[in-house]
Parts: sequence; C-alpha cells; structure tokens
Amino acid sequence: MRAMFGTVAATNSRGSRYNVDVDTRGSRPHLDLDPGAVIRRSTTINTARAEVTTNPLQSERVQSPATSSGQLDCVVIEMGTAELTIDDVRLAYASRGDFVMIFLSPLFNMFFFLVFAACALDHTPIQAMFPSENGLANIVAKSGTDAVTTVTTTKFSNMATHHDVFPWLTNTFVPYTFVKTDYNGRNLSTPDLRRVNYVHRILGAVEFKTYSAPPRPCDVVDGPLGAMYAQCHDFDSPVLNSTFYIDAGADPETATAVISAKQASGAWLDASTANLHINLATFNGELNLLCLISLRVTFQPGGFLQPIYQTKCMPSDPYGTSYLAAPLDACVLVLWITTIWMELREWCRGHRQRTGQPPKPRFCTLWRAVTWLSVVSVAVYFAIWTALCMSVYSPTFAADLTALETGASSSQPQLLLVDIMTRLKAMGYLTLSVRIAGMVSLGLLMFRTLSSLRFHPHLNMVTATLTASLHSLVPFCCIFVICLTAFVTSGCLLFGERLLQFSTISRSVITVVNMLFGQFDLAAIFAVDYNIAFTWYWCAMVILFLVLFNMLLAIVLAAFDHVRTVTATKIAPYMAAITELRRLAGPMLWPWNHPHMMQLGSFAESANTGLSTAVTSALIAKQLCVTDVDADIVLRKTRAFLAVRWTRDTVVEFRLFLHL
Repeated sequence: MRAMFGTVAATNSRGSRYNVDVDTRGSRPHLDLDPGAVIRRSTTINTARAEVTTNPLQSERVQSPATSSGQLDCVVIEMGTAELTIDDVRLAYASRGDFVMIFLSPLFNMFFFLVFAACALDHTPIQAMFPSENGLANIVAKSGTDAVTTVTTTKFSNMATHHDVFPWLTNTFVPYTFVKTDYNGRNLSTPDLRRVNYVHRILGAVEFKTYSAPPRPCDVVDGPLGAMYAQCHDFDSPVLNSTFYIDAGADPETATAVISAKQASGAWLDASTANLHINLATFNGELNLLCLISLRVTFQPGGFLQPIYQTKCMPSDPYGTSYLAAPLDACVLVLWITTIWMELREWCRGHRQRTGQPPKPRFCTLWRAVTWLSVVSVAVYFAIWTALCMSVYSPTFAADLTALETGASSSQPQLLLVDIMTRLKAMGYLTLSVRIAGMVSLGLLMFRTLSSLRFHPHLNMVTATLTASLHSLVPFCCIFVICLTAFVTSGCLLFGERLLQFSTISRSVITVVNMLFGQFDLAAIFAVDYNIAFTWYWCAMVILFLVLFNMLLAIVLAAFDHVRTVTATKIAPYMAAITELRRLAGPMLWPWNHPHMMQLGSFAESANTGLSTAVTSALIAKQLCVTDVDADIVLRKTRAFLAVRWTRDTVVEFRLFLHL
C-alpha cells in the first residue's frame, strides 16, 4: 500500500519555525494551516505557499481534529513559546504604528479621495460649462428635422453635399452669429453687439479654414476604367488650402457677401476639398468662461459628408471666481506630501534591519504600486492644471485681448487673431487633458481606498472577490475577446456598408457591446437583410450573453462565496487583538501611548538584540516598577500588538516528500 509522508516548515516574522508531521494514504494533499481547520485532501502541486492566520492570543499549540476517511493528520508540534522574548516585544513595539494605520489609513485615503474630487470639480465647473456649451452649440451648430418646407433652413447636421454648405452658412450660421438687431428688429446697443444669443461675446473674429487633398494617380491605371478616372486625391493627407476671418463686428449682410463671393469663385469648396473648419471663440461673462467651438465638415472620398462639432470651455479666472480653489489645492498638496512621506517611511523601515531580525515585509506589492501610481497621477494633474492657469493668466494673452478690443494692432489684425486662436486651442487641449488626468487620478485613488479596507470583514468583499477571481477571469477574458472579435468583424462585414454604427471596427466594437446591454437598434440590421441579421443577432446573444456573461457571473459568485467563507477566519487575529485592546484600554484603542507601554518599548529598544531572557509579568513589573496586575495588562497588550505583526507577515512554505 502506498503511503505519503511530508514535512511542513512554517516561519513567521519572529523567526519561529513550525514543524508539521503528515501521514496519509492516497493522492497528493493540499494543506490548509488555519488553526483548528481540518486539512483536506486534493490533487495539487507538491510545493505551494499559503498564509497562516494563527491567533497567538488563543493558544501556543494548535492541533487539527482527528483524522477521518479522506483527511490528513496534521499536528503542529511547535507554535512558539508561551513567553515573549525581547525581540518579540521589539516587533510588537514596531507594529504599533501598523495597528494604528490599519484604522486610520481608510479614513485618510477616503478623505484624500473626497478632497481631490472636490478640487477637480472646482477646477472644472461642470454646472457652469453645461449650459454654456449647450447654449452655444444649439445656436451655432443647429440641428433639426430633415423635412424641407418654405420656412425651414439648412441645419448643420442635415448637410449632405458641397452645395448644402453655402445655404447653411448664409441662412443659418451667419444670421445667428453676426447679430445686429433683437427679435423685434430693433438695433442692439453697443455692449450687446458681437454676441451670440446675448451672452457669448465673440473674441476678435470667426475663423474659416479649408483643407485640400493633394492630387495623386488613381490605383486603376490600365484599361477603360483607368481612362474614365484619370486623377484621384489623397484624402488621408490633407493640406491647408485657405484661411480667412470675418470680423465679429460685421453685420449679417457683410458676412453673407463674403460667403457668397467664395461660392461664386467656385474654388473655395471643390472636388479636392477634404475638410472645412470654422472656429469661434467666445467669452461668457455671466459664467466667467472662455469657450471655443469648432465646426468641422469632413468630405469623405465616397461622397459622404460628415458634420461634427466640438465645444470646449475653460474658466477665465480660476482662482478669482472660486474662493475654494486655493484652499482645496493646499489641502490636496498637504495630503499628497503626507502620502509620499508615509510611503517613504515604510520603505525605509523595510530596508533598515537590525542584526538578528527577520526581513521586513515586501515593499513592492500591487496595492503599493497603486498608491504610487495615484501619487504620480495627482502630480500630473496639477502639472497640467498649472500649465492651463499660466496660459489663462499669461500677460501676452491679456495684451492680445486688449489690443483686439481697442484696435491698437490694426496694422496686423490677422496675426493677432491667429495668435489668440492658437492660444485658445492650446488651452482647450489642456482643459481636456486636465479632465482625463482627473479621471485617472480618481480611479487610482478609489482603488487605493478600497485596498485600505482589506482588513475589514465586510468592506473588503469587493477587492477580495476580484483578487480571488483573477485566476479564473484571465482565461475567461481571453475566450470572451476571441468571441467578441468574431462577432465584431462579422457585423462589420455584414452591415458596415449600410449602417454607420458598423462602418468601422471601432464603431462595431461599441455597437456589439451596447447590444449585450440592450442598447441596440435591431430594426436597423433587419432592414439590411432580415435572415442574415436574425441569424447573426441570435448567435451573438446566445454565445456572448447567455453563455459567457452567465459564466462570468458564476465565476464572480463562486469567488464571492469563497471569500465570504474564509473572511471570518482571515480577520480573526485582528478582531481578537481589537477585542483584547478594547477590553484593556477602552474604545479609543491607543494603548501604546500609555506611559507603561512607552517604558516597555524603550526598554526593548535599549536591550541587546537576541537576548534570550523571557519577558514575563514579573520582569515587566521589575523593569517598569509597576504592580503585577499592571504588568499583566502590559503583557497582554504587547501580545495583542504582536498578533497584528504575526497576521501581517506570517507566511507558510511547505514541501511534501513522496515515498512509495
């Protein structure tokens, strides 16, 4: 009969070794060394690593229950001594900060997260940007129904050909941009001129740019088709063709005359035109916002015209209009410096070792990487924000605006307008970068906050479940990506020639993912080909949704059930230590600040390293000159702190040796 014998070696932060005897028959065992747990059999590898969640407050010797059929007989011969050594006290003294940080770090991280969120919202006043951007876009880039009547005008989103651009400019864009009268036909006063919808003051002029596709030989050069189409254009590499400005003070008739002259020339928009860009910079004094709206008309080689617009707003005086901006920045700076100090302090502690002490915990971990990434992202956020503020408060920008308003640089007005537009475009990109950096920083700070809740038996469920399910999610994601790619590509092949949402791979990815969440226009693909669409849609839903999504749910639920089962055991040492300290020191849980505890810590620090003298109540009473009762309380507190250290650092490594 085949028997299996093995030896388990466990080492904790004190350097104590645990000897485990194993005697079993059958397949290879998997050892679970939780105190009092039955060690079960399973077919696993011979070498593994596992955390020991022993509680030194309970006992010094742990023995598993008696063996039964299919179980291992695991007896822990040595679990440490009943009495503490000087090194134990020194470790407990060093772990007091860890114990405090366990409870303070979630509060600190949550406070950092909330303060940075408030700071980001203050720097990007969305409540003011939303009405400003939408109010400007609804006037300049009007959209509406495709129905054409005697009173309708061409809307920006309804343009389909080169010819539609000019009716839109002369009948819609110009009348709403270059306004001289109110809705009753009365002339506007001087302060109300150069404004869009009464509140958006145009800065300087409206910029018009056209980009042309350079000519190139057509790909088909032989045969009758080549003779029919002799010259083509490179729409992928357009070049700037023309730029002109219409002053914001011009009346509608003058602006219309300029556009009509461009139309009459026949050269402004022709077959080689690839893009038309119209840029309009405004200042909203009601909300103290600088806005830049860019209208872009793309003429694609297939004859498809795609009108899009972008609106970007930025505070005109970030620190002058918000009394919270500077205090929030200062608070974030203090929290940022504190975080760096705490991490560097931990790093120094990990690398400052005394002779005879075991190695400190590993500093480079996933959660610590998240912390440092959050520190870097916050620094990048404020670096971009500083660059934006320097652009807004730039003396050159202020001088250009003053010269533009007073006409002091009338000799070269176009150069002045070009400089202002260039600055505003750069500020718009910086504003977008600030938002992206803020989003990344908030995400990293969120994960950092979740990581600090890992000690809590209930608040750590999210991070623990994700961590436990990672080994199953990685292969699942590979299978899901393969299946998703198949349906994305097939959807693009089947419907891309008719539907915009499948016209490119990137749009097809978004469409298929939205389909899985119910956001999909099923009638659109049925209109292309009902039979093909029916087959493709239901195959995608069955494979991606009914099978893979439910498999994902099963993986997460299984991991959650496992985490919920083991969480109570994992947290037992902390909870036992907390209960002990609360019973001894009260609800405030600051027991090491007690004079007796500080004296014991000083004694341990000054004692010789490796001293074999056992730390007992009698020794504590003698060294601290306290009663035996107080000495016993001090000893129990020290054990509680040491429990925190053991739970954090103890790692079990075991090897089984097979004998036939």
